[in-house]
Amino acid sequence: MKRAENAGSAGAEQPVPVLVFGEVLIDGFPDGRRVLGGAPFNVAWGLKGFGQDPVLVGAVGEDPDGRRIRDRMAAWGLRREGLQTDPAHSTGEVKIELNDGEPRYDICRPRAWDFVADAGFRAEKLLYHGLLALRGETSRKTFAAIRERSVGAIRFFDVNLRPPYDSPDVLRTWMQGADWLKLNIGELNAVLGETAISFAGCEAQLDRLRSEYGVRNVLLTAGAEGLRIRGEYGEAIRSPAPPPAHLVDTVGAGDSISAVAIDGILRGASARDIAEGAGRFASKICGLQGAITGEKEFYRHE
Repeated sequence: MKRAENAGSAGAEQPVPVLVFGEVLIDGFPDGRRVLGGAPFNVAWGLKGFGQDPVLVGAVGEDPDGRRIRDRMAAWGLRREGLQTDPAHSTGEVKIELNDGEPRYDICRPRAWDFVADAGFRAEKLLYHGLLALRGETSRKTFAAIRERSVGAIRFFDVNLRPPYDSPDVLRTWMQGADWLKLNIGELNAVLGETAISFAGCEAQLDRLRSEYGVRNVLLTAGAEGLRIRGEYGEAIRSPAPPPAHLVDTVGAGDSISAVAIDGILRGASARDIAEGAGRFASKICGLQGAITGEKEFYRHE
């Protein structure tokens, strides 16, 4: 039987201000290092570093990797009541290959985060999710129930296409009505069925995406070219991206942008301030191996 730390009564709603749903896993690098990761985990970690108090709803196995994740979360002060332990499935793992610093992912399946049970959580202010955690039917149904309960919460959908777990039907379903849709330039081309959309001239395509799917705001990233925000929240461009002082890899750079954006949205920052802050912070993340650090000063707002 699955269990979560400090869980509420079975069937009772558990309201939390900021809910991050999805995978938590171990990234295995070519040099043998094993680093905590998963886009939702990275986002929750960053939000905690910025002073928010998110709840990560996901699952790990009853194994050494799962215990390591729980211990690191406790040390960082991340709430763990949403993290389930699944004795029947192993903790998530991704094998990463790097080509000129750019990652390629081999995502193991099935894993504990494919089987997240519905424990009654409800987001009050903001609900974050991606596409990958919806690859399994159990977790997909759980997220649908969370979304149905989270009426009024801002929904931030961080696309993160990871073939072969990028079902077009599931993607279209969850793009519909998103308050914020974050994707990179390659994903924008894939979503719209095009191949030549450029960062410099993508306004019409972003507006088409928003119109077709009822998306209120789009956060588009393009690596070294920068990022832009377009929608009801405002218009902002940070281009080019600030170069990292020392490039290690780009793993988690997009997740750091999501964390900065969500923190800014919750604080009521302007689109321009969000774009500027996200660009600066992503360049810092590129100096790490992986996407997180336990150094609190690293997350200080500049």
